[in-house]
Amino acid sequence: MFKKILAAIAVTAGLLVAAPAAANAVDYTNGAQCSFDVSVVESGGSATLICIPGTWSPGEAIDWTVTGQNGASFKLASFATADSSLHFVKHANADGSDVLSVTLPASASGTYSVVGHGQTSGHECPATLTVLPADAASTVVDPGSSDGLAHTGSVVATWAAWMGGSLIVLGLIALALVAWIRKVKTTS
Repeated sequence: MFKKILAAIAVTAGLLVAAPAAANAVDYTNGAQCSFDVSVVESGGSATLICIPGTWSPGEAIDWTVTGQNGASFKLASFATADSSLHFVKHANADGSDVLSVTLPASASGTYSVVGHGQTSGHECPATLTVLPADAASTVVDPGSSDGLAHTGSVVATWAAWMGGSLIVLGLIALALVAWIRKVKTTS
């Protein structure tokens, strides 16, 4: 009976370790999301929007729209208090990737939305960028982080880690119990 319990624990632990690896083995790049290389940038600074290979159809024309406070200042002048947009078309690379460099106006602040829409595939890829005003301190951490640490993209759910730890503790208790029962049987 004890060997069956240990086998079940070993199989469960193997599945918890192997499941994320199996999920990552599939190529999910077709229609993937694009993301900025930074989440927060100072006004007047720049950021790079990266779309991995397979996001777009090869050589596809992409309609890009940038929206935010004074957003048209990427190319045009506008009032600093009004949200405005800039629209342009750019072609994807032969592997379906794209890299878009964004330079923000010196008067930029708030959140900017950059949306790409593939003319052939119909795939839409939104991304946002938070801009600090020029007079703000540059020691701001990622707004999504409450502890100041980087998010590493772990694919193991918290409940799975707790379950794995609990199974290990239960296994150790079962081992101690079996050892105690054997000791009691040999002494009587």
